[in-house]
Amino acid sequence: MHALDWIVPLPKTLTTGRSHVDLSGCRIQPGPSTATAALRALEPADAPAGRPGTGEPVTVEVRVDAGTELPPEGYTLSAARDRVLIVGADPAGAFYGAQTLLALAGSPSSCPEHRVCVPEAEIRDWPDLPLRGTIEGFYGTPWTHADRMEHLRFSGRHKLNAYVYAPKDDPFHRERWREPYPEEELARLAELVAEAAARHVRFVFALSPGLSMVYSDAGERAALRAKAEQVWEAGVREFALLFDDIPPELRHEPDRREFGTEEGASASAHAAVCRDFAAEFLAARGADRPLTMVPTDYAGTGATAYRDRLAAELPPDVLVWWTGPDIVVGEISARDMTAAAASYGHRIALWDNFPVNDFDFDRVFLGPLTGRATELDGVPLEGVTANPMVEAAASRIALTTVADYAWHPAAYDPARSHERAVRLLPGATELLPLVEACSSWPPGADQSPVLTSLCAAALKGEPSERLRAELTRLAGLPVDVPGPIAAELSRWVAAAKDMAAAGLAALDLLGAAPDARSAQAPAVARALARAEEHQANVLRRVIPPFVRAALESALEQAGP
Repeated sequence: MHALDWIVPLPKTLTTGRSHVDLSGCRIQPGPSTATAALRALEPADAPAGRPGTGEPVTVEVRVDAGTELPPEGYTLSAARDRVLIVGADPAGAFYGAQTLLALAGSPSSCPEHRVCVPEAEIRDWPDLPLRGTIEGFYGTPWTHADRMEHLRFSGRHKLNAYVYAPKDDPFHRERWREPYPEEELARLAELVAEAAARHVRFVFALSPGLSMVYSDAGERAALRAKAEQVWEAGVREFALLFDDIPPELRHEPDRREFGTEEGASASAHAAVCRDFAAEFLAARGADRPLTMVPTDYAGTGATAYRDRLAAELPPDVLVWWTGPDIVVGEISARDMTAAAASYGHRIALWDNFPVNDFDFDRVFLGPLTGRATELDGVPLEGVTANPMVEAAASRIALTTVADYAWHPAAYDPARSHERAVRLLPGATELLPLVEACSSWPPGADQSPVLTSLCAAALKGEPSERLRAELTRLAGLPVDVPGPIAAELSRWVAAAKDMAAAGLAALDLLGAAPDARSAQAPAVARALARAEEHQANVLRRVIPPFVRAALESALEQAGP
């Protein structure tokens, strides 16, 4: 297996030689603090190994050079016999170069002669999209603090550079947006901000005041700024205002007098709040990054009265989030992106509702990102923030593929990326049959086209060896896999095992002698009932219809 098979996202250009560079006991030369700190993992506790014939450790040097002629966040990595050199276009690039070196060093493809080594390599790498990240923006139980801390570490490893804090069910984010965070909550936010900075992840704090805000009220705008001031003191430097999932019309009489009652009038209110926040809060504090906002009209590609007003009244540097042609979608084309940006009159970022499951908590989406445009030259897209599942660890399977896509869309291969994601995440390989059974996207798609076809063939009397093999794999899922992914997916593992058992019982019924089918049928029905008792949805649209059809067919053939 090639060393590249252990790196996500895939570097732009990489050439490797046949020899290896022994990093056992390497000496880390000073560089950007977060990059050299990351590389300390390569230094052993015992005495350093020497270069052949010299007795000296290999030097790993990390530095920043703005004259590299690389885009922002780009880096070069050169690993030769006696030296490893990482040069970043900026501190983030140096950090990403360090992550690539760590991925190479952790690859099982390293040679067996050394405790830690990497192949001789030359890499030149940079991202295509400036914004690559995630947004904790789902309904349902928010992630725990530990989930978020681990997610930030995961993001840094895979060169995701943004995390947006926007959990719908955090009351201080949405329903009680005026109220300051309690000290304990604020301390946790400060810890997240510090961890994000150490991983070169932009921590974006979002507020969602639209359920109750009187937009024209100066006191309400001051309350919004005061809430932002509290988290600014905790270290937050980037903000977003969200006006999604609220009534489209203005409900407060002062707002109706101020902004009117015509169609799209709420856009004027939202733009006014954004203008105030950008000028009176962000600009007053010298914030480096402009505001991001979510409009109420956040899906679709055509012009609307709301979007026309927003385009005219929103400050030109405000970034607009958009979810695609619809809210949860299977495909988003470059034409969709260009049309959406034109309709808003602003540069857009894709709020990708993938692999989110807040519309159906009984499902998990463990497959790769698919259906997203890969040729983005000239497309006014700032980047992608993916909205994950309530299951934070299990979301990393899909999010690893999002990182791969966002770094270099033109080279993105969903199947290859998914294979790497499963390989890299502890517990995913052991649960591969479940991962495959829960990989379809979008949510309305066939849950498993392969199994659906095999079931149809079996009902026609065609050979069913492959179907039996696939169901046997699923029925044999282990229940003792360690780690957070397996813990989060335990109820889907149990559901999958019983669903597969029902499918196998149906296959046995189809293969039984006609005079034995009546006797076997009750056991098959009981197996199906057990499978359908689970709330966790694994192949519920595939296996139960097959089992019922098998029962009907077998009993018809059995005769009176």
